Amino acid sequence: MVSKGLQLFAVGCGILLAAGVVDSQAAPVPGGNGHPIESKDEATQTTWYVDAELIHLLEKEASRKVSAYIQAKGRLSVVDVKVSINMKDRMIIADIGKGFLPKPDEGEMFFQELAVTLRYLAEQTGLSIIGVDFHFQGKPLKHYYPEELAVPPRARASARNQSVLVSASHGLIRVHPSQRWEFQRPDAFGFREDMITPPYGDALARLLQERSGLAVSRARSRSLELHSESSQPWEQMSSRYHLKALLPDRGDIWNSLPDNTDSDREVKEDIRVRPLYANDLGVAGMISLHTNGHERSDVRGVEVFYHGDKPDDRPLAERVLCGMREVIRAQPGYEDFPVRQAATPGRHGENRIGTMPSVLVEIAYHSNPDDSAALQDPVFREASMKGVEKGYRLFREGKDCTPLALRKIDRVTVPASGAAETDVHFDGNPQFPVTLSFTPVYCTEPGACRAEVKTVTEASASPIKARMTCEGSGYGMVNWSTVMRDADGVTSGPVEHWMTCQGGG
Repeated sequence: MVSKGLQLFAVGCGILLAAGVVDSQAAPVPGGNGHPIESKDEATQTTWYVDAELIHLLEKEASRKVSAYIQAKGRLSVVDVKVSINMKDRMIIADIGKGFLPKPDEGEMFFQELAVTLRYLAEQTGLSIIGVDFHFQGKPLKHYYPEELAVPPRARASARNQSVLVSASHGLIRVHPSQRWEFQRPDAFGFREDMITPPYGDALARLLQERSGLAVSRARSRSLELHSESSQPWEQMSSRYHLKALLPDRGDIWNSLPDNTDSDREVKEDIRVRPLYANDLGVAGMISLHTNGHERSDVRGVEVFYHGDKPDDRPLAERVLCGMREVIRAQPGYEDFPVRQAATPGRHGENRIGTMPSVLVEIAYHSNPDDSAALQDPVFREASMKGVEKGYRLFREGKDCTPLALRKIDRVTVPASGAAETDVHFDGNPQFPVTLSFTPVYCTEPGACRAEVKTVTEASASPIKARMTCEGSGYGMVNWSTVMRDADGVTSGPVEHWMTCQGGG
């Protein structure tokens, strides 16, 4: 919890930052007990200060969690963590001191949850944070494991490659040395991430096929037949075992850590098997579907991750996030569903190992009751996956994810008892068919102008044509207020335009 003093500062300033406009040649303005952050906006020459109490809070919490993590593994030591904030990139850097240097595949889930904690605490004070990066004694982990954590060269892109891998996590895994079969994620409000993500994968695969015309491969089986080793349905098994059965001679894919003796070594292989399979298939893209979890039940919302050392994947992540925001919030009851404003850089193995554009979608937090209810709602499932498909399609087509908006509708003169077409100009990427709802704002003959809805079925770039009619035989004018709505429920704001009915002589 933020201390009372920190809360008072946040309330007094509205945000736990002080900004002062300074001359570019002047020394930084003193920030009390705050830490100056060298991030100057070129337009305003603003120098930011972060209060020292926030830094202390983040360091204390990070140190506590890292120490608890290594102590749970039998290492009785305390590790200090130093925190700084890069305001230019809106990133928290947590530098973990001596006493803890994880292995290349160690603690991915722990570090993601710790990143969420630090970001949450900073954002509670009004500070906008995109992500958290971890260093170890001043250097990123890849400094210590340059070969193991290297990003492989990107495969050559081809517009003719119409394939994609959809990976729904996680599934049953074998734990050593007990040989027990366990799900990788806990029960949450009556379901597990391991079993709720495959139906999301089904929806996404169908949409990618129907709307984008892609060939879709899956990393997990959807079969109800029994897996012989575990005696559990194949649909409950993780990707590692599905690909072992599918490619029995490719131990380099499903048994990629043969010398690892950790109890969770097959968990780590399961993370690696998905992108290794994608590389082997040569697909043009990889989309990993997850639900998120955290010890704080008020943390919630949609997040999309790309690997911090694969910045070329960021445009895909941004478009997927934007598509999800647009379609989810178009559904009744989900107008205010939280969706991150920017894609998040991370260090997930799924994204790093893939040689193609790869993103990891955290659909919602299964640890939050409202997100949990949404995850079990078929309406939310369909809408969120429509958003993912839309984002991926826009990325492939080289288009920006622009909000749907009617820009203008051209004024038109229509002959009496006749019809004429007018151009409807819009921004965005609506899913056709679209409807145009016309509501009269002004009519020269009260009662003669009626609201109506027109449907445009053929997909087209802006502008599209709308057919306008005049039923009477005399002269008149009408001022319409019109709204566009696409097939996914995404709706524009209204735009006003005029129509003249030209009577006969």
